[in-house]
Amino acid sequence: METDRIIIYMKTVEEKAREASNDYGIDDIQHRAMFASGYLQGYAEAMRWRDPKVELPENGEPVIVKYMTARGVKKYGIGKFFELGIGNPWTIEGTTGREVVGWRPIE
Repeated sequence: METDRIIIYMKTVEEKAREASNDYGIDDIQHRAMFASGYLQGYAEAMRWRDPKVELPENGEPVIVKYMTARGVKKYGIGKFFELGIGNPWTIEGTTGREVVGWRPIE
């Protein structure tokens, strides 16, 4: 009995950007390259991890956080920043005893 195999090909961000420029009807190669470049810059900015010592999110806004547990294990979750002036300003999935080492907006 022969089984049909399905191969799923994951596209790169660059390939998706090129396809998007085609979807918007951009024919000119130079404009297509500019469109793809803008797309990639926006993607890179959205996916960039922000250093909480340099840049903070809006108060109470949910963000994706990268944090260290008490045992030094790196984990990821959803957190909020609350500048109250006391204690740890980060709340991560209901707890406050975590050291946030990076965050990025939920896009």
